[in-house]
Amino acid sequence: MFGFLKKQLQKGVEKLARKVKEEGPEEEVAAKAKPAAAERAAKAPVAKRKAKVTLPPSERPIEVREDEAHERLAGPAEEEGAPAETMEIWKEPEAVAAAEPEKKGLFSRLRGAVTEKTLTAEDIDGFFDESETELLQNNVAIEVSDFLRKELKEKLVEKPIKRSQAESVVLRAFEESIFDAVNQGSIDLEGKIKAARKEGRPLLVVFLGFNGSGKTSSIGKLAQYLTRHKHGVVVAAGDTFRAASIEQLETHAKRVGVDIVKHRYGADAAAVIFDAVQHARSTGLDVVLADTAGRTHTDKNLMEELKKVVRVNKPDLKILVVDSLTGNDAVEQARQFNDAVGVDAVLMTKVDVNEKGGSILSVCYAIRKPILFIGVGQGYGDIRLFKPEEFVKNLME
Repeated sequence: MFGFLKKQLQKGVEKLARKVKEEGPEEEVAAKAKPAAAERAAKAPVAKRKAKVTLPPSERPIEVREDEAHERLAGPAEEEGAPAETMEIWKEPEAVAAAEPEKKGLFSRLRGAVTEKTLTAEDIDGFFDESETELLQNNVAIEVSDFLRKELKEKLVEKPIKRSQAESVVLRAFEESIFDAVNQGSIDLEGKIKAARKEGRPLLVVFLGFNGSGKTSSIGKLAQYLTRHKHGVVVAAGDTFRAASIEQLETHAKRVGVDIVKHRYGADAAAVIFDAVQHARSTGLDVVLADTAGRTHTDKNLMEELKKVVRVNKPDLKILVVDSLTGNDAVEQARQFNDAVGVDAVLMTKVDVNEKGGSILSVCYAIRKPILFIGVGQGYGDIRLFKPEEFVKNLME
């Protein structure tokens, strides 16, 4: 699962970690650091000290003017036994400490040169520029790539990184950035069911999506999930447009042991769902799961019908069902439904056979809505609550 995207992200971790360590082994860096340190010490300002010394006449400093130069050179030698003269001069010691001590000691600076390095913004840009095509092929939308680029810069650029910890630091930065992209809040489904029950009504959940996204089978899976959590469920056959859709939902309802409310084909979908809510209210059921016809944003009649369903029944949750294999088109689908009727949460199907995984990142980031469930197989029990931290761990392991 997510094999292709995993490979691309691991490539990014390895590339940036290699940038941290590219100066070579510690011995080589230390060898380079020593002459540099000696050169800095040689250039350091020295503190002169005053000392009294006694100089013989022959060694006393004298001033010679240009007009006296010839005369002095040609004059008689100084007399032997001339008294020595004591005078003050400035003398530079052989070894002098720096006038202002640095905050970081020499050993610490050398150790930092050996073990630490910082990444630049160009390092991060280089990876994303080289990987843009591969990320798109893994269904990671451009806006998600831009977000990850920005996050990694904030977390890594100009931050000292120990060479021995390069992989772990870069990996953690990737994990945190991906988590920030995919973590768009959460929905407490149990809490919503209890709140609706206190108001004396069922929780109404309407499923939206394109043709073939897996709405009907997902309703069957969620119906069994809820019954196993001791909730009474009824399903509403609101897809009165597609041939055999009612029979398909009826088969799922029988298999998982829940009620179904249906009308004839061509009936008003809003009326079907309204009747299902009344049935649940009168029989004390907790949840209504309503199917709707698959549609595209270009089908104006079906989009108007969906708006009517929402306007008449005021669902508690509008769940967009997205086929995770759709690719980058999934982002456009999500935007269109969110703009038309609003989306509260996402259910991703076929995640178990998704080798790319980028659509999961892209959809929830594009519309800033949480993924509530993921479908991980064909069986009724193959549905899971989506947990962002588990997704990131699985993606980066």
